[in-house]
Amino acid sequence: MQKLKFEIDWVDAERINGPELSATWASLRICAGDSVITRVLDERAKTVRECVYVPLYPLAEWLATNWWFLTQEINNPKKEDDPDFHRRHALSASREGYAFPDLEVFSAGGWTRLAWKRGVSPWTKVEFLDQGETQIDSGEFRDTCAGVVDQVIRRLVSFDIEETFLQEEWTAIQAVDKDESEFCEIAAGLGLDPYALDEAKRALVLELAEKLSGAVLEEAVAALDPQTLREGCSTITDAIAGAKSNGLLLKHLGLIKQKVCPDEEAARLHPWTAGYDLARQLRKALELDGTPLATMPQLAEVIGETPELLDRVTKPVGLQGATLVDGVIAWKDNQSPTFGFRLLGERSRRFHFCRALAEVLASPGTDTLLTRANSERQQQNRAFAAEFLAPWSGLQERIPGRTVDGDQIDELADEFGVSSRVIEHQVQNHRVA
Repeated sequence: MQKLKFEIDWVDAERINGPELSATWASLRICAGDSVITRVLDERAKTVRECVYVPLYPLAEWLATNWWFLTQEINNPKKEDDPDFHRRHALSASREGYAFPDLEVFSAGGWTRLAWKRGVSPWTKVEFLDQGETQIDSGEFRDTCAGVVDQVIRRLVSFDIEETFLQEEWTAIQAVDKDESEFCEIAAGLGLDPYALDEAKRALVLELAEKLSGAVLEEAVAALDPQTLREGCSTITDAIAGAKSNGLLLKHLGLIKQKVCPDEEAARLHPWTAGYDLARQLRKALELDGTPLATMPQLAEVIGETPELLDRVTKPVGLQGATLVDGVIAWKDNQSPTFGFRLLGERSRRFHFCRALAEVLASPGTDTLLTRANSERQQQNRAFAAEFLAPWSGLQERIPGRTVDGDQIDELADEFGVSSRVIEHQVQNHRVA
C-alpha cells in the first residue's frame, strides 16, 4: 500500500494579511507513493515544479474541522450525489483562494482512498498537472495528517499565536475519552457533525449504538440515512431476528469452509483482491474452472444443497426501512449461519447469496449486513460474488478479441446469470478486454 507524505519548508511571507496565514506560509509537496499531487505549471514563472506556496493554516484547519468525517465516513450511493458530503471530504472546499490541489479523501475502514484531479487553481495562475487515485493505510493517514496539524500548531506557537480556531478544535479532538470518541466516530460515520447535534439527534445516535453492535453497527453506520435513523435501526434488528428464527440450516457450509483459507491481511489492505482470491480458491476446490453457475439449482448443486432448501433459506425479509441494506447474515449459537435478503429478482438473489457466502467463509460467527456502501467488507463480498458467479477465467475464454461491445456484455450476462453491470466490472477490473 502506498505512503502519504507532506513535505513542508517554511518560507518568510511578504504582504500576507492575517498572522496565522503569514506565520504558516510554506512550500508544500504532497506525495502519494510515486505520485506528486502538487506538481504544477506556474504560468507566471513558465516553469513546472513539484511544490506549491501556500499558508498551511487552511490545510490544518480543514484536517481538524473534518477530522471525524475524513477518518470515519464511508461513501455510499446516496452520498455520492450529496454536495455536502463532497465538501466534507474535499480540500478544494477550503482553498480560501490559495493553490491547494483538488484532493478528496474517503475512508473505507482499514484503508483510505485519495483521489486528485488536474486543473487550474482559481486566482493563482497555477495549473495542477496530475490526476489519479490511490489507497493508503488508514492508520498511516491519521498519523500523517495529525503530524501536519501538530507541525502547524507548533509554528503558530513559535510566533506567539494562541487560541486560534484550529488550536481549540484540535485540543477538543485530542481530549475526547473512549466513550466520546466512539460517539464521534458513529455520528461522523452517519454524516453528522458530532459537535453540532441537538439533544434529540444525539439521543438517536446513542440509541443506535445501544441496539446494534460489532460488524452490524459498523456496516449500518455506513449505510443508514440519518434522517430515518430509528426506522433504519428497527428494520435491521427485525431482519436479524427474522433470520435467526428461520430453522432451516445449510448443512454443507461447514465442509465448504474447510476448502478455503481467507487471507486476513490481504482483506484489510486490498479487500476486493481478497474477495477475488477467496472465490478462486472455492472454485478450484469445487473443480468448477470457468463453468457458469447461471441458475439457483446449479448453485445449490455445487454447494451440496437442494434448490428447494436454498430458495427457502434465501426468502425475503422486510428491509424497506433501510434502503441501502440488501441483506443480513446472522449466526445461531455461533455455529450455523442464517440469512435474510431484500425482495429481489432471481439473479440478484443469487448474487446476494454469494455475497453472504463470502461472509460465512471470511468472517465465520459474525453477524453482519450486506449493504451498498463502500466499506472494505462490502467491497470484499461483492468481489467474491462477481468472481464466483462470473469468473475471470471463464470470461477470458469467451472474449476472443481485445474489445467487447454491449451486445457481447449482455450475452455473457445471460450465460453466467448475472447483470450486465457485473460483467462490465469484471472486464474492467481484470482487464480482460
